[in-house]
Amino acid sequence: MARFTVPLVAALLSAAPALAATTTVCVDVQVKSWTAPDAPPAEEAPAAEVSGPGPLVRPEAANIEVEDPFAIDPARYLERMVRYEVTHEVGFEAVGEGCAERMTVELYPLRDGWTVFARYSGHAREEKVDQVQLDEFVPLSQRLARALLRDQPITDTITRETVLRADSESDLRTIDGSGHFVLALGTTLRVGSMPTANGGVLGDETRYLTPISVQLGYRGKYKAWGVDFFTRGSLGSSQAAPRQNPTGGHVDFDGSGALGLHFLRYFDAEGVTSFYLGGGAQFELALYSIIRAEEDRGDGDRERFFAGGINADLVIGYEFMRASSVHFYLQGEAHLPTYLLDVEVDAGGLEAWLPGGMLQVGMVF
Repeated sequence: MARFTVPLVAALLSAAPALAATTTVCVDVQVKSWTAPDAPPAEEAPAAEVSGPGPLVRPEAANIEVEDPFAIDPARYLERMVRYEVTHEVGFEAVGEGCAERMTVELYPLRDGWTVFARYSGHAREEKVDQVQLDEFVPLSQRLARALLRDQPITDTITRETVLRADSESDLRTIDGSGHFVLALGTTLRVGSMPTANGGVLGDETRYLTPISVQLGYRGKYKAWGVDFFTRGSLGSSQAAPRQNPTGGHVDFDGSGALGLHFLRYFDAEGVTSFYLGGGAQFELALYSIIRAEEDRGDGDRERFFAGGINADLVIGYEFMRASSVHFYLQGEAHLPTYLLDVEVDAGGLEAWLPGGMLQVGMVF
């Protein structure tokens, strides 16, 4: 078993720090100006000779005022903080001269605080903080040292204890869009298998329903994008006569109401005409009626019920006369219900999936 003497252990311990490579870094913090170029360093003024006994006095030092002993030079304060953080980063040491790398921090004054630019020669990385105040210099120094020495964006160095005002306070400009009211008329197509009286015999048949629709809404335009918020009503265009279905059970679509939201993408946002594509959804509540059997028609020929859900929509359209305050569009839609109608009432029932579409012409004003 190997034995270590006390001098040998002491020698190993004293040599351990030298085994880890340390990068020496010079830190330089400067206060800059937005309006004037950097001035060259002022030349040393020659000492003025005075006749008679007494010491030599520099002219510019004749009227020196005593400064506030608690006043803080922001450059010296931040430089000391950054040097502290650099030294506490593993593998780095802040030195005054003879350094291998250099970290330069520039403070550009604002009405309230400074804009900070910082660069590290080791990675040629430069980071910027739009606005920082004196009371934030401690977390700022921690984040600058971590970002520059570890070659990562300063936005990735946020912790719960180093959040700056610039991280959470911002005055963002947004794109002002143009808002328009929309009035549209169209026809809807619904396709599905429904209970149908055909020659007095009731059975499930594929039906094509073509209700008419009226739409009122709002269309907002934001550069190449648009959004439609609308309310829409549909009215059934056909019904079977009760005498054609003496046994009852025939189902008709009477009408519906819907609220929807569509997002649009214009192909030519600045053009006088433009195609657009979009998608969205609408919540629809539809009214259906079922013909009663002859022996049950004392309270009326039909029994009505509501059913509905969410439709997923695909949109394609064409806007024209867009340079006018009132312009128009043609629009086609595909409607894909996300639900299955499954309803039972006294007069019968309906179990169907009714996808469809719409074609409409609208006015935007």
